[in-house]
Amino acid sequence: MSLTCVKMSEDVWLTCMTHALSTETEEIMGLLLGDIEYSKDGCVTALIWGASPQTRSDRRKDRVETNPEQLAAASAQAERMTTFTGRITRVIGWYHSHPHITVLPSHVDVRTQAMYQLLDSGFIGLIFSCFSEDVHKVGRIQVIAFQSSDWKQNHASRPISLSLVNKSSIIDVESSLSSSEDASTRSGSSVIESSEQDCGDSITARANKGGGRSTDLGVFFPNSDANYIGRERMGGNYRADSSDKIIVDIDPMDMSESMQEAMHRSNLDMSGAEYARKEIPLHVLPTSSLIKLDSPLMSFTDLQHVLYEEERAAYNQAILQNIRDGKVHPLTFIHHTSTYQASMCKLMEYCLSPAINTLQDRLKENEIRVHNRTKIDAFYRH
Repeated sequence: MSLTCVKMSEDVWLTCMTHALSTETEEIMGLLLGDIEYSKDGCVTALIWGASPQTRSDRRKDRVETNPEQLAAASAQAERMTTFTGRITRVIGWYHSHPHITVLPSHVDVRTQAMYQLLDSGFIGLIFSCFSEDVHKVGRIQVIAFQSSDWKQNHASRPISLSLVNKSSIIDVESSLSSSEDASTRSGSSVIESSEQDCGDSITARANKGGGRSTDLGVFFPNSDANYIGRERMGGNYRADSSDKIIVDIDPMDMSESMQEAMHRSNLDMSGAEYARKEIPLHVLPTSSLIKLDSPLMSFTDLQHVLYEEERAAYNQAILQNIRDGKVHPLTFIHHTSTYQASMCKLMEYCLSPAINTLQDRLKENEIRVHNRTKIDAFYRH
């Protein structure tokens, strides 16, 4: 079974986008809650009306890790939503960010997605690319929904050929979003053409000074092949160790066709191209059109708690690691405390302030709805 469409509520969109923008030095991830809808015409649609932002167990710039306990917590959250709404809710997808690199999934992302689909064929993956620039040095945010398929099975009888990335298959979002309504308005009209690409063509992750990135989600799958998850991405943004060398930013969407051909074939040899990515149309809709929720912004408020707990846990760990004979050196304590306070100030600027603006916008919208409803009722009474 392959998905034909993904419909996401505007509140989940706001949660994922805010989470992705919370840090530009590390990747984030979370799980998506909803259900799969089967139509009589054969269409299979993933409906997403909830999100479970994950606390990262390993905070490094080239990987994102979580643990099985959080997956169980997300499943419990889905069960609670089922009870409250009377509609079956389960974990049907995951999302993560690509700060400063392309929105396209790497072969590691595609393999991880394939492992998820072994458990649920309707599982969907979303990638939020942020803090990137186009060829004109203009900031951009891009989002893509994808699944994995068996590349060898689908392409065994065909010669290897280059499939250029279709720019219309990626949602471009303006970086100055002030509310969930803006996000849904700008993205709701975007239509993603479904296309299938081999993962060799999509490898554009980064090669950092310390090595490539590995999305280590193998803890979710006890029987999975660790080699699939642990391999490093190659290519992507490359910063020379020497400060007198220029920075080369490799983006498949900005390269010439011949350059993409060379990169494509090189990546095929490197990764084995065991899986292909299939891009799925993504639509952002008003939450009320998908499900009735008493607290539609619950995922968004949960995100604020997750971000706070991450910073608090990192601070406590740093203090514990520097205890000597039951004491912490005053300078060490001042250093870690000031770093923690700086992080909290950033969260207030990047997350809490937009959250307050969003709630104020939502309050005004509700007041307008109540006012209009009152006028309509008064009209019918007379």
